[in-house]
Amino acid sequence: MVERAAPIPPERLNPISMAPIERVRSTSATLRRIENMQKLIGELSLHEMLADEIAWFLKFSPSGARKYIRDLREAGVIELARYIEGTATYLGKAVYQLTPDPERVRAFLAAIVQPKREGAPPRKDRPGLREQSMAGSGRHFHILADDTHYAIRVNRGPVTRDPLVAALFGAPQQKSAE
Repeated sequence: MVERAAPIPPERLNPISMAPIERVRSTSATLRRIENMQKLIGELSLHEMLADEIAWFLKFSPSGARKYIRDLREAGVIELARYIEGTATYLGKAVYQLTPDPERVRAFLAAIVQPKREGAPPRKDRPGLREQSMAGSGRHFHILADDTHYAIRVNRGPVTRDPLVAALFGAPQQKSAE
């Protein structure tokens, strides 16, 4: 039986396969990821790093660091330098280095930079839930910490006297408007 190599998909022929910037949403997670990639590239420009060192540097789990390594390798920004501490049956720990092509690194860094949003209106300071609930009807609730698992709904309607209480004790006394 003759084994054939699988054909290379067309999207893998071009090593820098970044999504167009217009398609990428600018969220805080995206910005953190871009910042982490920039820091990692800066650190790799100084010295080679093991995958464990990359995880420690990024303050991530090994699986989280592997995702960064995979993305940077697919983009051609970092490459495998060598393996260390290998045995006859184990290649060893992978050591990664920045690619020797500075133009590729510059192109990658330029591709991941998010455009600054100019003209975006500043966010309005809105009161929190606590301020909203206390600003309403003048009634305040103090909920103990051990009661927080109960669903508490604040009645927003006007205060009325229970009909049975009204039958026994009379109509409520009206407050004089001062």
